[in-house]
Amino acid sequence: MSTFPNFSNIAGYVQTTLKNRVNNPYEVSKLNPWIRVVSGVSNTAARGLVLYSNPDFSLFKAAGDNAPASIYGTTSQAGVIGVDWDKKAIAPNPGVGLRPSPIIESIEIDEGAGNLSRKASFSIKCFSKEQMELVTQYFLEPGFSIFIEFGWNTDAGVRYVTSDLSAKAIGNFQNFKNLDTKRKNSEGQYDNYLGFITGGNVEVSGEIWTVNVKCTGFTELPAYLINGDNNGKKQNTEDAQELIEKTAKENEYKNLSSEANLNKKRWMFAYNALPSNRKTIPIKSLENEIDDSLLVVPLAHAVNYINFDEPVRDKMNAKGDGTMLSRLFGTGGAKQSTKDGDGKRLDLPAGTDIIGSERFIRFGALMKIFNTTIADAYKIGDEEVKLAIDSSNCICGAYPNIFSTRKDKLLIPNPQTPKFDFISAQSSTTPITEIPKGEDNEVDNSIEYDNLVVKFPNQNTITDGIIEGVGNVCYSDATTSNMGIYKNPNEWGFLDDLYVNFEFASDILGTSNLNVKDALYQILNGMSSAVNDLWNFQILPKEAPANNKFGVNEGTTILCIVDMNFNYKDKGDPPYEFNLIGTHSIFKEASFNMEMSGAKMNQVIGNRLGNQMGTETQPFIGKLFSKGNTDLVLQEIRTNEAGNSSDGGGGKKPTEDEIEELKEKNYLNFLGKLGSYPKVNLQRDNIESGFDINEDAYVAIYDDAQLLKIAKDASSSELSPLLPIKVSFTINGVSGIKRGDKFKVKGIPDMYYKRGFFQVTSVKHTLSGMQWDTEIEGGFRNDTSVKESDIKS
Repeated sequence: MSTFPNFSNIAGYVQTTLKNRVNNPYEVSKLNPWIRVVSGVSNTAARGLVLYSNPDFSLFKAAGDNAPASIYGTTSQAGVIGVDWDKKAIAPNPGVGLRPSPIIESIEIDEGAGNLSRKASFSIKCFSKEQMELVTQYFLEPGFSIFIEFGWNTDAGVRYVTSDLSAKAIGNFQNFKNLDTKRKNSEGQYDNYLGFITGGNVEVSGEIWTVNVKCTGFTELPAYLINGDNNGKKQNTEDAQELIEKTAKENEYKNLSSEANLNKKRWMFAYNALPSNRKTIPIKSLENEIDDSLLVVPLAHAVNYINFDEPVRDKMNAKGDGTMLSRLFGTGGAKQSTKDGDGKRLDLPAGTDIIGSERFIRFGALMKIFNTTIADAYKIGDEEVKLAIDSSNCICGAYPNIFSTRKDKLLIPNPQTPKFDFISAQSSTTPITEIPKGEDNEVDNSIEYDNLVVKFPNQNTITDGIIEGVGNVCYSDATTSNMGIYKNPNEWGFLDDLYVNFEFASDILGTSNLNVKDALYQILNGMSSAVNDLWNFQILPKEAPANNKFGVNEGTTILCIVDMNFNYKDKGDPPYEFNLIGTHSIFKEASFNMEMSGAKMNQVIGNRLGNQMGTETQPFIGKLFSKGNTDLVLQEIRTNEAGNSSDGGGGKKPTEDEIEELKEKNYLNFLGKLGSYPKVNLQRDNIESGFDINEDAYVAIYDDAQLLKIAKDASSSELSPLLPIKVSFTINGVSGIKRGDKFKVKGIPDMYYKRGFFQVTSVKHTLSGMQWDTEIEGGFRNDTSVKESDIKS
């Protein structure tokens, strides 16, 4: 199972097989692959179908021969297409005779970056229309299962073919441990694939028919489930929509104002605000369940919901309204404490709402609701495929003064949020251009109530994947997976501890005909956009540990959200080393690609210009090719611009009225950028006159992407995220290499051979003719701890 983006080493048995091929062309030349494709389609005549690359049938049927099968059939019937699970031959209907049995022409199995599971495609060549019609019954029905086995013609490669073809035996390969055991025992010379049909077509050329089949692993099922009405069941009629609205109204909570329990009250407000197609009994019943996150926060808890109590919001805005009376008599109004603790009144323009209308829900709570909208599980053999998508173990990048720039997307409960100074903004003619340093200039925006605290970033240390007091943070065994996750406090946080804009998420949850995966990606990408795309969230399959919260068997595949941009520190275990050229190379083909996409090129240029202008945001970018050197022309431009913007330019000095106008515009702009929301413990009756904005509200959002760049400290990690520098190569087939494995390639430029390593991002197996090829693609991770002297030596 992939550990990506965590680090792992190529398995020992794979390394042994690869090393045995070096300088051994004679043994490699004797390798020939075999293929077996199994359909689970059953009917009254046959139970399943098995196609072989080398079927054990008689070539012809002699006169009077009662043998049930032959490759060329009879004068009125084409050759059999295969056997059922009980090894009984399956023949096509009479028609064109003396045509050979269908041939498995090619197979491709791809574990590529961005896929939730392995994908497969294969082609079956049929030699009569009757054969094609029968083959399509077994291999073109969408949603039906497919099981593929393949390997080399060696003792190890054929010994582990599945002898018991039954639904239970095949289904058990949904558990990765069962597959990995066979891979290990066969020394990488056997592999299999389990999935379901998701596409295909039929082509004809002369008398030859070709059936092309596309398959997807079962963990990709959320990509095909509809995020629509009635728990994913599509509704098209007005009557059905009317019924949904009526049922939603009946399921709403009544008399919310009379609810004394604040935790339940916040949940009730949130539930009533859900889109109609989500106001269902299963979701309403979540009130009594425990959230599955590492914080173990009950769903009906106030810390999950920010600004859902409209009366609280209205009263705070009324108290903070900048009216002439409040200023004249010194009562009411909002204030902000200064460094010495004294509160200074905020001069708010009349009609200004200091408390925003946006509402936010903790992502961990949203995921509990989200997962309830999709089917619970599929049973495949003895294994359950859990369709829920786990977010509770997702850790993502952070830095001490991180904040959100998008009210419509995200709120970050940072205990070290920069203190956005209302008092200074009232008297300034220019926007904020720097982040004030020191504890006195920070605000604690942790979400706290009833002995529970939610904060981001996290203040704990991660040592080799283990969080003190929490445990393992990934679905891998920290003692064997070489994860190498080391993080200092304030450099990371849990995805579940972020707060997504409720209206934004709710609109997506309420959209019909949007599949589950795409719906979740829209929410995740929107959250990342609020922090200058700091995060790159992907949904990937992981191996479930023992005693997991899903209750599935150890090794079963489950889906988890991961941050692909999260920087890891390598444990230092040496990667497997390939040779690009020479007698020690086992590459059939290889390429080294440093070409960047347009989007990545724009990002690098933007960061380069920011670096030259004094606002460097990603230091490692400067070491792609130029080794961190500067550009003399850009430096000169920067110097000239600095001189031209000085006060000595001889411009006209503004009048006092113009200065006051500039102050007013700047202050209004400042207030428009801010996002301030009531603290979760507040109720309408305990809001005091003249409340302190930082004591009674979360002043956590400021719409200024450039200011956020300034707030971002350089990452202390010694390894960069994956860079647009790739190596791809093709070798004779071997199973067991997985996404996340580290490797080096000797023979490429030294700055990439010695400065870091590549990490497998894609594994593809192709079987065609008498060849089994494995194609590997890896992305480069730069090691900033490597010195220039180490590269030159």
